[in-house]
Amino acid sequence: MPPKAVKTVRDLIFWQYAKLIARSAGMEGQYGFIMKTFKDLQTGRKKWSDVIREDQKMFEEKECAYCGAREDLTWDHIIPQKINAPPDCKINEIHNLILCCRRCNSAKGGRDVFTWYGKERRNEVPRPVEGKFLKLVYECHECRGTLDSTDLDLSGELDVMDLGWIFNEPCPPGKGQSD
Repeated sequence: MPPKAVKTVRDLIFWQYAKLIARSAGMEGQYGFIMKTFKDLQTGRKKWSDVIREDQKMFEEKECAYCGAREDLTWDHIIPQKINAPPDCKINEIHNLILCCRRCNSAKGGRDVFTWYGKERRNEVPRPVEGKFLKLVYECHECRGTLDSTDLDLSGELDVMDLGWIFNEPCPPGKGQSD
């Protein structure tokens, strides 16, 4: 569960990304480092990397982003195509794709990564996948006007399960996908 400073979906996305930065810097679990990074992201003193960084890593490794398999690779949409996403969410662009094996692709199906991994395994989502997901879901929440919302899934707490909530709800008129 995020700290009390995390009050909105926007904050939650920045908090999750601050934890990713800490993991990459060898500072995983260092609350002070994560909180400073979170506040820097909130205020704009720090920007997250371009999604291209995760794309490059994926192409260099040529393995399943979820399990590391190197055989029977296919493309997976991090944010599934068959969701109620605003057209500006870029779900049909390369930034929404990762390499994964057919087994993982089939197991994930049409779910977002946090729904697939579940609350109990939410900290196991691979770094490149989570980085791309957070950047894409930020854009989708921005399109929906839900970045400053709280507890979208009405579970009683703001957590990563709220991030994909927008994909289970119909888009407001004029904002959804046409197909």
